[in-house]
Amino acid sequence: MRFRDFLGCSAAMMVLGSTPVSAATINLVDLGGVTGSQAEQGFGIAAAYWGSVFTNNVVVNLGVGFAPLATGIIGSTGSTRADYSVANWEAGVNATKSGSTIDRNAILPTLTNGGASFITNGTTTVDGVTNDDLSKLAFDNAGTKSSNTLYLNTSVIKAIGGSTGLPSTTRDGNVTFSSNFNFDFNPTDGISANTFDFIGVAIHEIGHALGFVSGVDFLDLYGMGDGPGAGTLGYSLNDTSIYSALDMFRYSADPTNILLGTETSLDLSVGGDKYFSIDGGKTALFDNAFSTGRYNGDGQQASHWEDTPGCVVGNGIMDPTFCFGQTGKVTGLDLAAYDAMGWNLSVDALSYGTTSTAAIYNQFGVSSVPEPSTWITMILGFAFVGGVARRRGQKAALYKQLPI
Repeated sequence: MRFRDFLGCSAAMMVLGSTPVSAATINLVDLGGVTGSQAEQGFGIAAAYWGSVFTNNVVVNLGVGFAPLATGIIGSTGSTRADYSVANWEAGVNATKSGSTIDRNAILPTLTNGGASFITNGTTTVDGVTNDDLSKLAFDNAGTKSSNTLYLNTSVIKAIGGSTGLPSTTRDGNVTFSSNFNFDFNPTDGISANTFDFIGVAIHEIGHALGFVSGVDFLDLYGMGDGPGAGTLGYSLNDTSIYSALDMFRYSADPTNILLGTETSLDLSVGGDKYFSIDGGKTALFDNAFSTGRYNGDGQQASHWEDTPGCVVGNGIMDPTFCFGQTGKVTGLDLAAYDAMGWNLSVDALSYGTTSTAAIYNQFGVSSVPEPSTWITMILGFAFVGGVARRRGQKAALYKQLPI
């Protein structure tokens, strides 16, 4: 198993807090500047919320930092991921189902030769068609590594009962916020003008480390003509793992430039109109849409819902932008995505509605950060990087509507 993307250096860190034992445990490890700052409670509330939503008996370790970053960068997120076969992921999802409506009815990809059958880019022959034009697409019946191996978050591997092969103390992701910007840390009286909802953004960023990512961003960066990495990869995209668990529910209604025949497929191409579906692509749950690529798509990273114009809730907390003065809200659509990819929920995503960060603050604002006497010291494992290093992060310039 190869591990890429994220290096966790061996060091002693303070664990800021964790969720109750009846829920998933999310440990927050101070990477610098958090302890004693206003960000401490905000990170703790965000982690406590996610921990209360998930019922999987797992421990997720996340590094958090609060320090000045480069000009125009408000924050960044990176997650630890590993190669994991589509077949093993699907078996894990089936073995750990909680019995929710989504678990009972969600349609997982049809496995062919040990992998999923979906649309991909590449430079090899697929189904008898030579696809050497990266602006075109072809059907891939699990004949390549990109179709039979996921690039899966270690947090999701844990959720489905799999083994990451890493020490239990290895960080599953890092979230760093820039202390150069103004945040509102208490949303109960609204978000002040010219500030951002810290808890909302923290819930969003931790959400990426918990699996809300897409390999389409890698394809957008390296596999297309307008991506800044185009022409620099040095190998076929078919020869590496690319896609995530979330991508296994990514569809389009009418793919173009694809030799489909009579088959149905996921659509993991860049651009177009993509949506999250739990019924094999027949419908878009809650009438949603995905973002489709920063460089060759709609201008936003594919690891988000489609951006909703204006400062409204939109699809959910995993929308790609936040506005000044906007209170964040988690939706049932957000939670349905995690339920489908392998997490088990303490709530019914289909009837969840929305929950504002003000309500989340009221629920967890007192208990999310323990007294200093309850802190413990933890030695972090070292995740070795093999193969090709990939950039996976969220960096954003500050303007009225902020990409996150």
